[in-house]
Amino acid sequence: MDENQIIEAIERARRGIGQYLAIMELFPNVDVSTDCDFQRQFNAFYRIRQRSREWYEEYYSYMERNKEADILFEDALDYLHRTLGRYEPSFSSKLAATINPDQPVWDSFVLQNTGQRAPSYTANNRIETAKEVFQNIRQWYEDRMQSKEGQLIITTFNRLVAEHEQITDLKKIDFVLWQTRA
Repeated sequence: MDENQIIEAIERARRGIGQYLAIMELFPNVDVSTDCDFQRQFNAFYRIRQRSREWYEEYYSYMERNKEADILFEDALDYLHRTLGRYEPSFSSKLAATINPDQPVWDSFVLQNTGQRAPSYTANNRIETAKEVFQNIRQWYEDRMQSKEGQLIITTFNRLVAEHEQITDLKKIDFVLWQTRA
């Protein structure tokens, strides 16, 4: 990407950046298991919908209980599978990335842009394979943050976004990546 493409991506991401900052400001200050405003904003930003009441209760209770635990994607993935019987790589990553903003998220654009493929939902080993895929995503971000292009994304983001100090370098790259679609 050149600087103009990065600037365009940041401009398209501005609304999402504002939503993200609002979520991350609320997160440490409210009980996310009961705070409807946090849950509404989180659900809207991460496009979580059409889940059962039990799912939402378990998801946000787990998030609240683990605010200080620095859980990883793997922990959340295992927990949601064990307690709800669901395979939730995307929402597991978003939960873990809220607790630890130095963790990436899993979504179709990230998979596409990092050259990864999600395991089939019917595969017997899909949870273990998802953990391997996610480790590859982590490594991709680690490499990208050190690359010339990654450094250009970070410095351009810092120049254009006043609140850049509240956003991790990984998330800065993520905002630009999310706007880069084939």
